[in-house]
Amino acid sequence: MPELTVNSQRLNATLEALGRIGETPEGMQRIAFSPADVEGRHYVMELMRQAGLSVRIDHAGNIIARRGGREERAPAIAMGSHVDTVPNGGKYDGALGVLGAIEAVRALNDQGTVTRHPVEVLVFTNEEGTSFHRWLLGSRAMAGLWEPADFNAVDSEGVGIAERLKAIGGDLAQVGEARRRRGELHTYLELHIEQGPVLYQSGISIGVVSGITGRVVFQVGIKGAANHAGTTPMDARQDALLAASRLTLAVNTIVTQEETCRVGTVGTVVVKPNAVNVIPGEVELGIEFRDIDMGRVGDAERRLNEVAPEIAAATGTEIEVRRLELGQSCPIGNRIQGVVAEAARRLRLSSRTVPSGAGHDAQAMAAIAEAGMVFVPSVAGISHSPREYTSPEDCTNGASVLLNALLIMDEE
Repeated sequence: MPELTVNSQRLNATLEALGRIGETPEGMQRIAFSPADVEGRHYVMELMRQAGLSVRIDHAGNIIARRGGREERAPAIAMGSHVDTVPNGGKYDGALGVLGAIEAVRALNDQGTVTRHPVEVLVFTNEEGTSFHRWLLGSRAMAGLWEPADFNAVDSEGVGIAERLKAIGGDLAQVGEARRRRGELHTYLELHIEQGPVLYQSGISIGVVSGITGRVVFQVGIKGAANHAGTTPMDARQDALLAASRLTLAVNTIVTQEETCRVGTVGTVVVKPNAVNVIPGEVELGIEFRDIDMGRVGDAERRLNEVAPEIAAATGTEIEVRRLELGQSCPIGNRIQGVVAEAARRLRLSSRTVPSGAGHDAQAMAAIAEAGMVFVPSVAGISHSPREYTSPEDCTNGASVLLNALLIMDEE
């Protein structure tokens, strides 16, 4: 089958339009379940309908759009990603995967091509996990991977997951029905910006993803004693922020000097009472470790649990480490890597294999279908930032590779 390409002008116009929804001078604020997220979802659903897709919302709030195939009983080939963003985020993370999938369907329509398999375009709920500190909510629901904590999650405004799901068309009481059985989907393909510097620095057009990182997330509570900053001697203090600072440095040491796992981050800090003239009495930290090798992630967790009581004893504080999430890494099979590489070759685009240091819906979907990913360059490797940018040409190349990977899978 000759290669097909997508309509670059049409694709990039939709990226710009979606990028205006939730845009602020500080970056994108299309946080899951926010009014901007709801508006973005409605915009995407309208594009799906214009492309002739039938659209529904499952009980987890996932948007599922379907195009019929010549063999309607065959398992569907799915493509997709998410439209929610992190606070102060960028316009391309997630959005490119959704709009690239819709554009791939539009290209099929333009060519009058009817695939053998049905095709689905999926938009997953709350991929980023910002609202509830529970990431990949929609894709994990579709894969049957929800945990007890997901059902009881409460967001930063004190609103439970049931109310938030209802507002976007979901239903917590029936969220189990969002699960898709293995065999319902032939393949899941996800187009995404790399969110790292490898492709951009090397001048390679397409990344063939070899695996997706696993991660473990912790909430760490530190209790000291709030006291007057002017009258309490330095050797009589139980400074929770001092303990938190030492723990932050320890996380860096665990990764960089001990080389326990690939990366570790202290990403959130809450200090109480947060007054300049009061010794901090309580601190809460958000910590995560990531690696493709889950054994190394486990080693980092073990070391964190070893150093925390040592720091507590040295600072006269109490430190409680609580694991919030454990996301398994996801190797991507050679066969689907070969499909993506062949799609790039057909389009005469350079490609190389790259691992994904970020998590994606594809790692949840891999539990129920063969999953693959297509990466395109992120300028300077920047993501989760207002400076996140991928050129229109690279966006078009990625969507065209996605389209051709779909066609190759359909030929099988």
